[in-house]
Amino acid sequence: MRGRGRRGLLVLALALVTGIAACSSQGDAPQKHTTRTTGLASSPAPAALSAPPVTQAEASRALSGILGAEAVLEGATPHLEADRRNILEQTRDAQEALTMAAFNSSAGALPHYTWGRPELLVPRAQRPPFWFAAVVNREDSSGGVRRAVLVLTKYGEHEWYLSSTSLLDPGARAPEIAKDAEGYATALADDDPTTAISPRLMAPLHATSAEEGSAGFAAGLIEKGPHTTGYAEEITGKRPKYKSDCLGYDSIFGASNYPVHALRTADGGAMVMYSLIRTTTVTAKIEPCADIRVPPNAEKLASATGARKELRTVETQQYVSTVPAKNSRALAKVIGYLGGVTRVSAN
Repeated sequence: MRGRGRRGLLVLALALVTGIAACSSQGDAPQKHTTRTTGLASSPAPAALSAPPVTQAEASRALSGILGAEAVLEGATPHLEADRRNILEQTRDAQEALTMAAFNSSAGALPHYTWGRPELLVPRAQRPPFWFAAVVNREDSSGGVRRAVLVLTKYGEHEWYLSSTSLLDPGARAPEIAKDAEGYATALADDDPTTAISPRLMAPLHATSAEEGSAGFAAGLIEKGPHTTGYAEEITGKRPKYKSDCLGYDSIFGASNYPVHALRTADGGAMVMYSLIRTTTVTAKIEPCADIRVPPNAEKLASATGARKELRTVETQQYVSTVPAKNSRALAKVIGYLGGVTRVSAN
């Protein structure tokens, strides 16, 4: 997200929406499924309750079907190629990239999870591709429980896919979602003007905070934390060590081309689900330099254990954030995350 030309565009983008500086998006993600649309209707919802294109009953069946099939396939012994293929066929967008990477980096079966009773968050008014969210407990094989936010998207007439999964941070709670008399939520358009940060700008502003930290112009918009200013501090702290080994180190963040989804919260703000792409590069400045080693969490995705000139790792990161209502003095806050390395290149 660096560069004076880009900064000028960022400032203009947010000035048009919130009167404060913002940033534009970039992405370095695989483009297999990159429909850059929220599929959302304008908000607020109409006074008359129209028939929802996705009913809560359909959403419940879709979620139960995907999680049930996932549990069977993940627990298969031995883990066959057909099982992996069937799991992949249930995923799209950022979830597909992370699932594919998990298969490529694992010689055995994927981790097995048990899912609790979900709270369905189904928008009443929306346009294709249709979607809904769910908040549900996820228990791992060791008994650890985390609250997860899932997004399912309907591509085609009948098929539902798991589009994203984020785990709420320890101690964090999903915000109360505004619902109508029949229990349906309100989806927000990507340029919704009633929130302090429009849904489409949350990802690029988050990327700016992750790169520039407390000194950046997004600091007054997004709360400090491990997934925002914490990344900037991490990057700054690593550079001197790499420099002493005559290596260059850089790590940049960008909004992905994957869909952004947002729901109205009870306080007039929004809960936004989106993805970032983090690209980290280690480069030999002169020769001979210290060995450029592939990080342990990416070794099985790389063709070699190290690089001679340059190592590039790409992470796909899925987030859930809360955004306050417009004119609120509160800051946006990242409350959930799940991600991992999805591509490695070494030369």
